[in-house]
Amino acid sequence: MKRQPRLMIPGPIDLTDEVLEALRQPVIRHYGDEWVQLYKPLRANLLAIAESKGDAFVLVGTGTVGIDAAIGTSVATGEQLIVVDNGYFSGRMREVADGYGIHTHVLRTQRGEPVTPDQLSAALRQHPAAVAVALSHSETATGVLNDVEALAAVAADAGKFFIVDAVSSFGAARIAVDAWGIGICCAASQKALEGPPGVAPVIVPERSWTFLDAKGALHHGMYSDLRVWRKYAHEWATWHPQPATMAVNIAQALKTSTDGLLAEGLSPRYARYRQIGQRVRDRLRALGYRPLADDTWASPTVTAAYPADGVTADEVVAAVLERVNIQIGGGVGDLRGNTFRLGHMGLSTTDAYLDDVFGVLEELPRRASVSVRRSAP
Repeated sequence: MKRQPRLMIPGPIDLTDEVLEALRQPVIRHYGDEWVQLYKPLRANLLAIAESKGDAFVLVGTGTVGIDAAIGTSVATGEQLIVVDNGYFSGRMREVADGYGIHTHVLRTQRGEPVTPDQLSAALRQHPAAVAVALSHSETATGVLNDVEALAAVAADAGKFFIVDAVSSFGAARIAVDAWGIGICCAASQKALEGPPGVAPVIVPERSWTFLDAKGALHHGMYSDLRVWRKYAHEWATWHPQPATMAVNIAQALKTSTDGLLAEGLSPRYARYRQIGQRVRDRLRALGYRPLADDTWASPTVTAAYPADGVTADEVVAAVLERVNIQIGGGVGDLRGNTFRLGHMGLSTTDAYLDDVFGVLEELPRRASVSVRRSAP
């Protein structure tokens, strides 16, 4: 039987033995003392990472369900929303909004570049009726990290609610939800939080409830209404603090991974992730590959790159899998077939992964050069 490939895609990631051990524990009930004693500290961990004193909810589903809940709870049908499109995943927030009958205005940036405060200010002036702004902190398709602190200030000055997709940054790059004025922050278990896929943490600071409660009856469903999650979290706190059956083993594994994250310390962890991202981009450039994002705004968790001369992106992905049994990511959206992506989170930040991948990446341009010379007349 063929060995399962190691993962160096932008999530999900390979898990540590400690997290796998937590995942394989016997299933417990999703209510009662044992569950509350797990869920309460997990939520506290998530709030500590988010630097928030508000509410943390753990929705069952991928990061998309959290983004769906954030948009569906904060923007009514017929209202207007500005979506910043830095790439495929941030642009997909428009599809979420479309599903709720929300009128979206898309602010699209050049691929590989972040949105600037001036660009967002101009969009807000152009669309003054928009009630909210939605953007991605780390765009997984391009490896761009937006300056959420500066952009949140622009949205606040214009009186707009601010929704952040932090799915591929939460746990690896600072995001101060309360201090920066973020309205809702969405994350996912399977990326920088270093847990298994299956749950979507959502952070709602206390001040946001005034805005959300004023929306009235949205008719956008029950499960994805964050006000329903608050009701259960507060009124049923002692035995069933969520509105549905929970993925209890995934929550147990995520509690284990976030315990380790906080034990490392947020500042040292963020510095380590920045250093790893820089190391990846430096090694790529040294071999003739071209990262999309400039170092100034590059994501610490995922790098998208154009291949070296004489090599295609698809060849890179296939060669790495064939020669060292590591799965890296291909391009997505309008970059499909033109780029490849390296996820550097959890175990894939170690030399055991990086050295194997870069051994293949070093060999490919050499082989292409030899092939060109042999075929020359």
